[in-house]
Amino acid sequence: MTQESMLFVAALLTFAVGLAHSVLGERFVLMRLFRRTELPKLFGETAFTARTLRFAWHLTTLAWWGLAPCSCSLRAACCPPAIRCA
Repeated sequence: MTQESMLFVAALLTFAVGLAHSVLGERFVLMRLFRRTELPKLFGETAFTARTLRFAWHLTTLAWWGLAPCSCSLRAACCPPAIRCA
């Protein structure tokens, strides 16, 4: 396996990890957390707390997805044009 193809696979896996983080986290982590009755009340309500947690969770997903194109950029930068596959 060439360095170029390994970086491409890394980009695909990074995107897949972000997708799994978003879907599985929403389903198994956040939903269970939001069912709890002792969720802290920020600014007087638990809805703000829930929105903040959901925002932070999915912001991490966007970070994973932002890292995937970086791997593709490395793929283009690391491999000389003479050996680069289309």
